[in-house]
Amino acid sequence: MTNQPWAHPLFHAVSGGEWHPGGAAATERLWRACRAALADGGEPAGGRNGGRPLRVVDTGCGEGAAAWRLAADGQTVVALDRTPQPGWRQPPSAAAGLARPFFCTADVRHIPLPDGWADVVLCQCVASLLPRPESFFAEAARVLRPGGALGFSDLMRRGPTASPAACGTARAAGTLPETPAEAVSGGCAAGARSRETWERLLREAGFRLLSFADESRELARLAARLIWYGDGASLHALGLRCASGPTAPGSPASRPGYGVWVAVNARRTA
Repeated sequence: MTNQPWAHPLFHAVSGGEWHPGGAAATERLWRACRAALADGGEPAGGRNGGRPLRVVDTGCGEGAAAWRLAADGQTVVALDRTPQPGWRQPPSAAAGLARPFFCTADVRHIPLPDGWADVVLCQCVASLLPRPESFFAEAARVLRPGGALGFSDLMRRGPTASPAACGTARAAGTLPETPAEAVSGGCAAGARSRETWERLLREAGFRLLSFADESRELARLAARLIWYGDGASLHALGLRCASGPTAPGSPASRPGYGVWVAVNARRTA
């Protein structure tokens, strides 16, 4: 996993504790959109949660910055990551003395929660690391109650053709499979899909799409900061630093963008 951005020390300082474009502000926007999605699903005041705190699953939580903030806001938060982090033990000063998230070392494709437990699932820049992200979407639909909200963001491939998502994955044929086997080992951008493919995977898992936002500018801002700090390794892992040329993998048409989706679980209980 050393080719992933968070494996590089400079990335920790540049990203501000949240290992995805946009940082804390992007998480807050996604959280607000998910809460609005619950209302869009026909929830009355107080909703099905009956006035209790919302149950939130933060998948691929990293150091846990978002989980700590949501817990401090009064939500019940289960935060999952495949690798335990030091930030799980010590709350930020703003969260000291308040409710704690429940941190768990787990594979996001096998979430250790019962069916229909969650009101909201957050997944930021995680699915592109999975060889078969559809397995995560199916698991998110399982743990979400009917009408529950999924806030999802990730790298997306752009351009009129299926060009390689990252320098290291270029092939003679010039295309990258929509389900790349090297997604985990080839860096984040190796697992990027087109907007259409991400949305198809969401629908196939039983989600109804509510909104999409192209936040590629946030990815560009992150890239600019990485350039400023000289973190070329993270740039390469994100597919943002390649040889230039009119049709090279580093050209604007083949560099990844960043998309944000909000969807609700359209499945009904039996």
